[in-house]
Amino acid sequence: MFQTIAAWIGQYISYFPLVIFISLFLGGFNLPISEDIIVITAALLCKQEKASIPAFYAALYFGAVISDYLVYFWGWLLGRGRISEKFFSKLISENNIRRISSALERHGFLTFLFGRFIPFGIRNIISMTSGFVNFPFYKFAFFDAIAAVCNISALFWLVYFLGQRGSHFMKIIGIVLLLLFIGFSIYVMRSEKIFKSSQKKYNVE
Repeated sequence: MFQTIAAWIGQYISYFPLVIFISLFLGGFNLPISEDIIVITAALLCKQEKASIPAFYAALYFGAVISDYLVYFWGWLLGRGRISEKFFSKLISENNIRRISSALERHGFLTFLFGRFIPFGIRNIISMTSGFVNFPFYKFAFFDAIAAVCNISALFWLVYFLGQRGSHFMKIIGIVLLLLFIGFSIYVMRSEKIFKSSQKKYNVE
């Protein structure tokens, strides 16, 4: 049975990047799709099936980022009362809005970087709240893109080199990598005007 499944996967492995991209894209519609599981699966396929790493990595990255941009857009529409809040009620709550808004105002990019390493829907909450409180999209897009590179790269290569056991150490290694990126991020944000923390208060309409 296992050999049959493995043979089937090997036969259609070239189509899997498209499947991965579509799966992550659907996550932008608030469907319960785990980005971490998809990244782990992609890394294992690349390792065991000798699949194209660039194709899988591109599918992971663009699928994740476009999904986040889509969630931001839903939050933006919600903040203006243009769509019903019912479908996204678990993501948009008074408590989430208050906490994420405060984090965005105080820490900016670091909010996205930390949030990217936390599972259980935190990424979607940050993305949707960013849109809801009208956090500038150009900052959101840039910060989220960098955070996605950090998170996807850490998990993908950890699993690729260590196999299935690598996923168990992701949190520890992720924290170490995160600290390194924090130092670099603070330096960049202090030296470039575009990354300076916004002085504007994000008022919820």
